[in-house]
Formats: sequence, C-alpha cells, structure tokens
Amino acid sequence: MSSEAAIDGPRSVARRRHDRVKAGVVSEEKRSVLSDHRADDFDEVLLVASASRGGSSLLFDILRHHEGTCSPDGEHGKWYTLGGICYPAFESDAIPSDFTSFDREQLLTDVLSDVGAATRSGDRTHRVDDALLRLPLQFPHEDIPVEQVRETLLDGASLDEVLPGLGISREHYDAYAEGDADSPLEADAIEERPFITSHDHKRGLTPEDFERTLVLKTSVDAYRLEWISEQLFPDTEVSVVHLTRNPAASINGLYDGWRLNRGFQTYDVGDLGLDNYEGSLWNYDLPPGWERDGRLIDTCLRQWTQAHRHILDGVGAFEDVHRVAFEDLITETDSTVTAVVDFAGLGESALLDENVRDLNEVMTTKEPERGRWRHREELVRGAIERAGEPFETVVEELGYTEESGWI
Repeated sequence: MSSEAAIDGPRSVARRRHDRVKAGVVSEEKRSVLSDHRADDFDEVLLVASASRGGSSLLFDILRHHEGTCSPDGEHGKWYTLGGICYPAFESDAIPSDFTSFDREQLLTDVLSDVGAATRSGDRTHRVDDALLRLPLQFPHEDIPVEQVRETLLDGASLDEVLPGLGISREHYDAYAEGDADSPLEADAIEERPFITSHDHKRGLTPEDFERTLVLKTSVDAYRLEWISEQLFPDTEVSVVHLTRNPAASINGLYDGWRLNRGFQTYDVGDLGLDNYEGSLWNYDLPPGWERDGRLIDTCLRQWTQAHRHILDGVGAFEDVHRVAFEDLITETDSTVTAVVDFAGLGESALLDENVRDLNEVMTTKEPERGRWRHREELVRGAIERAGEPFETVVEELGYTEESGWI
C-alpha cells in the first residue's frame, strides 16, 4: 500500500488520482464531454432495479448493446462509494428520500465518467480511457503509472497483459479470472469486484448522444428509488425495469458469491460471525436490520427479501415501471427482451438482436445451470422454512408461490 493511501484513506486517494486522470491523461474529447455534461443531461434514463444475484447483469449487458443506448461498463454504485453515500455514513444501503447533503453535481459528473455509446464498431480510445479512469477506484492502494499504461494499451496491449507488470492479479476481473483465488481478495477498493471491462461495442460520447437513453443498474438502488427520483434525477424522465428472480435461485447465488474468494465484497463492518464464511468483509448489499452473526444462508435470504421489499415500496415514485421475471428472460428471451425494448421506447437494434442470439455470460459464480439451487436444496429450504414475514409476503407479491417455476 502506498504511504498516501495509508495516511488519507482509499477514498481520498482514489478521488485525487481519478481527477488527475480525468483532467490530464485521458483523451481531449473525453475531457471536453466530462467538463460540459453530467448524467442528468440525457433525455431519458432506464433504471434496472433488482436484488443481487437476480440476473440484472445479464439484462444490463443485453440493453447496453442496443444502439439507442449509452451506459457505463459496470455498476454506478462505485460513484456512491467514492462520494461516501454508503455505509458507514448510513447504517445500511437504504437512505432517506429527502437526503440532500451530498454533492449532486459531482456525483452526476462521476456517473458520466465511464459512460459510452453503444455502436457496432466500438472505439479503442474509449476502452483505454474507461480503464484509466477506473484503475484508481479499483486499486487505490497502488501507485499505477497511468501515463505509461495508457501508451501500452493504445499500442494494442490488452489490460490483462498489462496487469502482471503492475503486480495485480487477473483474478480481480470477471473476464480474466480462471476460478477461485487461493485467498480472499480483500484489499481496499472503491469499485466492487469482480471488475468489469469495457466491451468492444462502445465509443466515447458526443454531445448528440445525450438524446439517447442512459441505462443504469446497481444493486444498492433497490434501497434508494425514492431518493433517485426526488433528489438525484428530479427533472429527468426515469423509467424502471423491476427484474425479479425466484428466491431459491437468488439465495443460492448469493450464498455462492459470499463464499467466492475473488469478488462481491463491499463493506468492512467489523467482526463477522457468519457460519460457512471465512472472509472478513460484508458481501453484496447491506440491508436494514443486517446481522453480523448467524447462518450465512439466512443472511442471503434477508438480502433477497429486503431488496425486493424496498423496490416494491419504492417504484411508486416513478410513472413508468415494467416488471420482468428472470425466468422469462432465460426461457422466452426474444419476447421478453422485445417487451423491455418496447417499454423503453428504444426501437430496433441489429447489434442487440445479435447479442440476444448469443448471450454473454456475465458475473457468474458457477457454470449456468437451471435449478442449480437444488444441489443445495436442504440448506435453501431450511432458510425458507424459517423465514416467515416479510419473506412470505414478498414471495406472494412477486408471484413466486408456485415452486414449479423456480428454475
């Protein structure tokens, strides 16, 4: 760890280094857009709200291939973290809708930092700029020679080729990881691991792109919908896609993620006494009423329950809401995606159609398999049988009372 990070803390160091990259390292075109625009300059925002391990990464990946959209290459929750709009400033990921003591202009400028426009040709300069702007958030404890890295990447090297020379493991990245790390990756980071890299069908923004739809998703937004509507985007047309997934599959996915050594750690909440978990950091979202001790599987159930309870209670802040079942996204992909595209008013996109025909695997903890939760059925059923309220009400409201649909 650099002496700078040790003295000032990772957020302060990441802010300074990120701002330095933005001010003088990335391309002049990138600097021009970031100096003149913010995320609320888009005509429309499409927000994907879901519980963690609910399939939102897949839906987001599909939508970010639509040539009428712009999007960041990962979750925008990292900008909340950089701005301190998270634990421990709050007891959980939930914040009051009337919370106003944040730098809104800075946050909306930050959100724009790694946003690109979907296009078939893509642009290498955008991918390099995106990587440079996010490196300080991913490794605030490392002194990374960003100017040298930029030259190497622009010369044709890939990021995974550059990482070993920086003393950084490939296991930090979703696209490069080859399995569980030998030990937990628990160094300080602003962006949640596993990190996402920019896809090939993106280019840097132009002023005309703000007529497109900005697609955003991050799991903590489940707890912040009213605040997003009333404080973050009060004058922007925001539509919400509520993505659901049956509790058994989601809880099982959360359990896998907690026990995966290479990602999903979020907060240092102090000593944890969760059984079957050997790490020291909290994983995924931090719901109200979280507990540091007990059964890990029960924690996963509470994360699923609280996220969807808050979404159900919060979507009333928006006029346009469309609910989608992950099960339909998998079994009836074409019609389900078409319904989302129609809801968002996006129109046709050949690039999206190609992506739908050959879906990417994104943010998976295990090889995709229908009904994978049944390998751990006794454990999952035990949590469900202990749950009671409010779990049972959420299951009913989301339409998951029939187990036959739990794939």
